[in-house]
Amino acid sequence: MTNAPFSARLGSVARAPFAVLKQFRPDRPIHTVGVGLEGVLTRTGTGASGISWIDESGQDTVRARFSRSAGFPHGWPDILGLALRCPAPVAEGTDGSPSERTDGAAGEHTGAPVGDCADILLATSGSGRLTRFVPTFHRRVPDGAFTSFMPYRGTNGPVLVAARSLPRAEPLPSRPDLFLASIAAEPWSLDLHWATPLGGWRRFGTVVMRPGRPVDQTERFDPLRNVPVGATNYGWTHCLREPSYELARTSPEPRHRA
Repeated sequence: MTNAPFSARLGSVARAPFAVLKQFRPDRPIHTVGVGLEGVLTRTGTGASGISWIDESGQDTVRARFSRSAGFPHGWPDILGLALRCPAPVAEGTDGSPSERTDGAAGEHTGAPVGDCADILLATSGSGRLTRFVPTFHRRVPDGAFTSFMPYRGTNGPVLVAARSLPRAEPLPSRPDLFLASIAAEPWSLDLHWATPLGGWRRFGTVVMRPGRPVDQTERFDPLRNVPVGATNYGWTHCLREPSYELARTSPEPRHRA
C-alpha cells in the first residue's frame, strides 16, 4: 500500500497558492530575492545516518543562496531560507549512461535523473521533535535551526538535515544587502546536523560561507532532482512537492503588447 495518491492530491492543493503568486512573481513565486554565497563544507565522517554524504568525511566547495521566503517588506519577520549546493558524482547505469533515482522501498520512480550536484534546501524552524516541522519567522538570522522539513531516505530509514548558526560578534541581519556586508566582515559559520524524524540531532559537519557571485534568476536549487549521494526521495515527498517545484521551474511567458 502506498500513500502516494493522497500525497499527490495534497501536492495539487499546495500548488494553488504558488500559481497565484506566480502571476505577480513570474520568475520566483517565493524566495524571490536572494543573495549568492560561496564557501567550504567540511564533513567529519562520524555519522550513522545511512546516507553516505552525511556519514563519510570530506570537504566540498559549496554554492549557496540566502533568501527571505515570503518577501515581506524589510523589517518585517519572514521565513528565512538557505539553499546549499554541493558537488556530487554522477552515478552511471549498466550501459554507462546516467541512471535514474527511484524509491527503494516501493520501487516507485521519482521522475528525477541523477545530477552532478546535491541541493539541500533549508528554512528557519524550531528544532524540537514537533517544532522541527514548523516554519518560524524572524527579523534577523536566528541562532536556531534551519531544517529540511521533508526527510531523505537512507539505508537506515528517514533522515532530516539541519543547519545552526554559530555565535557571532554581531547579530546577522536578514535584509539581503546588509546580510552580505555583515558576512563580508565576518564569515557565516553553521554546524550541520542530521536526525531521524523524532530523534535527537547529531552534528556531522560545518560550513563557512562568504559573499559569492550574484544569483541569476534562472539558477534553480532543486532538492528533488539533485539529492545527496546515498540518499533518495520518498515517493510521497516527491508527489507532495513536485507540482509546486514544476510550476516554479516553468519560465514565465513573454508578455505581448496589445
